[in-house]
Amino acid sequence: MISLEQILGPATPDLLDPQYAVAMVRHDATVHYLLSDRDNWVLDWTRWRAEFVAAGHQVPDLETMTAQRSNIAIVDESTAEQFTNSPAVRRLTVPFLRNALLERFAAAESWWDVAFLFPIAFIDFDNQRFAAFYHDGTRLERYIPDGWVGAFEDFATTYPQEILPTAEKFWIVGGRDLLRELNDRGRVSESRQMDEP
Repeated sequence: MISLEQILGPATPDLLDPQYAVAMVRHDATVHYLLSDRDNWVLDWTRWRAEFVAAGHQVPDLETMTAQRSNIAIVDESTAEQFTNSPAVRRLTVPFLRNALLERFAAAESWWDVAFLFPIAFIDFDNQRFAAFYHDGTRLERYIPDGWVGAFEDFATTYPQEILPTAEKFWIVGGRDLLRELNDRGRVSESRQMDEP
């Protein structure tokens, strides 16, 4: 298993390991792609831990848990800078993600084949909003800081230009929406499978 703390320099393809998940972060009107362990996209570990305890599970104390993310129990606008610059998080660039998608695009039968490249959350520190869109795992949108709005929604295709500019969408290449094309491929493939006897 790759440790993000041990990787220095620009993002490399070996970072695209299933243990990690991509998220988009909007902070100071700038959108960034970040890669981290999926659990780090749970913003409020205090609330998350409390639910485990209430359900009767044995869990480490909060101090032990947060040691892996720079001792931040709740990631919000006041801890955004510290969190996004912590060793537990790696920045990814639009060209890096675009190249990774293009390398896999021809062989992909649907979005599912490249899902690991796409962000599972859009964290808007500027407007205290959290949007999640994923196919399994913890319901990230439930564990958000007080005063924030959380939702399960397809931010990649529904957010307006002023929140998520087209230039930040690595899946838009030469005017083509590769995400839409992958979704269309998936529908065609699914339709064929349903038609088969």
